Amino acid sequence: MKKLLPYYRHLFAVKWHFAAGVLAGIVFAVSSGAGIPAIIDVVFPVLFNERRASEGSSAAVVEWIQNYLGGHSRERLLLIVCMGIPLIFFIRALSGYLNAYLITYSGLRVVESIRDEMFFKLQSLPVSYYRKNKAGDLLARLMADTDVLRQAIANSSSDLVKQPVTLIAALSFLTSLAVKDRSFFIAIIALLSVPVCVLIIRTAGNKLAKRAFALQACGGDLTAALAESLQSPLEIRAYNLQERQISMFRARIRQILTLTMKVVKYRQAISPSIDVVAALGFAFALFFGVQAGMEMSGFITLGAALYMAYDPVKKLGNIHSIFRQAAVSVDRVEYVLHEPDTLPDTPSPRPCPAPQQSIRFENVTFAYGEEPVLHAVNLEIPVGQVVALVGPSGAGKSTFASLIPRFYDPRDGRVTFDGVDVREFSKKDLRNRIAIVPQMPSLFLGSFADNIRVGRLDASDAEVREAARRAHADEFIRGYPDGYDTSVGERGDLLSGGQRQRIAIARAFLRDAPVLILDEATSALDSDSEAAVQEALADLVKGRTTFIIAHRFSTITIADRILAFQRGRIVADGTHESLRDVDPIYRAMLGSELVAATNGAGA
Repeated sequence: MKKLLPYYRHLFAVKWHFAAGVLAGIVFAVSSGAGIPAIIDVVFPVLFNERRASEGSSAAVVEWIQNYLGGHSRERLLLIVCMGIPLIFFIRALSGYLNAYLITYSGLRVVESIRDEMFFKLQSLPVSYYRKNKAGDLLARLMADTDVLRQAIANSSSDLVKQPVTLIAALSFLTSLAVKDRSFFIAIIALLSVPVCVLIIRTAGNKLAKRAFALQACGGDLTAALAESLQSPLEIRAYNLQERQISMFRARIRQILTLTMKVVKYRQAISPSIDVVAALGFAFALFFGVQAGMEMSGFITLGAALYMAYDPVKKLGNIHSIFRQAAVSVDRVEYVLHEPDTLPDTPSPRPCPAPQQSIRFENVTFAYGEEPVLHAVNLEIPVGQVVALVGPSGAGKSTFASLIPRFYDPRDGRVTFDGVDVREFSKKDLRNRIAIVPQMPSLFLGSFADNIRVGRLDASDAEVREAARRAHADEFIRGYPDGYDTSVGERGDLLSGGQRQRIAIARAFLRDAPVLILDEATSALDSDSEAAVQEALADLVKGRTTFIIAHRFSTITIADRILAFQRGRIVADGTHESLRDVDPIYRAMLGSELVAATNGAGA
């Protein structure tokens, strides 16, 4: 319960709805805990002329009704007494409905608020966080675990008020009966079993918590595996992995089934166990009650009141199990919410103008773990220079480029714009100065226009079309029936790789940023498109400080300068012509394509 307390602040936005729901629950509790036994104790004896109708509470009620009627007929008395039954049940039904509706609304608003907070946090965490966490598991934490919190914070919290009030109402009614009739004092015997019920609830709750943790972690793994399978249909079919994926899926499903049944076992064991204990208590009450001379009508009243006393105990046991499971979900939710931002903005960020002189790497060392992937890099790139980064995979090219927009921060050293450490700018301002075309661009649900407008959200339709034209995307977009309003499908699956990349290039044109990072921006283009896009890129890089991560000779041709990377170090720095003949490492890195292209040019 203590773990959940910080999350009750989410109820503040719906405090009046929640309060009204709790109040309705209290009315429901009183009408159930005391109202139903009262009907049995007061109304039934009056209807059937039993002896108890002339005694105790029944007699007082009958006398009041007769005085009110002024001696009218017994039929009128019976009618009024009978109408008390639907009245009690109407109050109970209406208050129960209002309680359920208002508490459900409050719970949905709570889960909405928690999910909003989690999603905001996920959007602010650095790229490195996503390298060590599976997207499917994060999705399970965002959706499934927050729903468990909704049940605990809203629904169960309401029951924490409603069920004790029901219990108190039933006990109060029993007490009033015991005061007037000593035979009802025997009900205390039955209630002595309540501590046994509490012990059952605690034991089952402890067992359930352990299984719930394993279940929710396994659910996250299943969501991750499903996302992986659904996002990779081509690879799965190309390598005939269907049977492997199905087998893995079935194994996870069986594991979840096993864990779910363990959770169900302990949760569902609470209610029948309490029923057995309650039945034992009730049997003792029956035995001693009959010996004390209790009449059948009185014992029926006692039974109803005891039922209304034990029913809340059972429901409180279920609430306890929900809170134990919610405690597990709190840990999983807080894994996201309490994750420190390893790339925080400075408290007083400086404005980030476009660099006017140079971008510098000053003794920069970076590591994803223990082993550095960049070693003491010192480099100055004058503004407007187009720099190609070449080298084998894993040499540090992408890491080098990722330090510029602060996707990561160096372990040692710094990256500067005109001598100012990029950490002194806000990340938002810094990234507004940089356009990126990744090797595998992501497209979002929406139209072509929406996806191009990612480059600058306030761009006009005319600016979007011009950016697409310069990226050589306008022609194929207009080929669709709805043109720029055509949906690109999930992740852009309706498009070819080359089309997706041209959309990404159009974003860069639209952003018109002073710093440009191209990560194999032409790698997915066909030969017919490549020449045109190379021409567009040559126009795009003019006047911009550009970093091109490249393996293809055609991409390198527009570079003013080439940096050759190997094992996290820059092993060659110069123009293509100056390195081609004198640096064997550079020639080896470029491989046969560069050699063939160079020989062809020489011929």
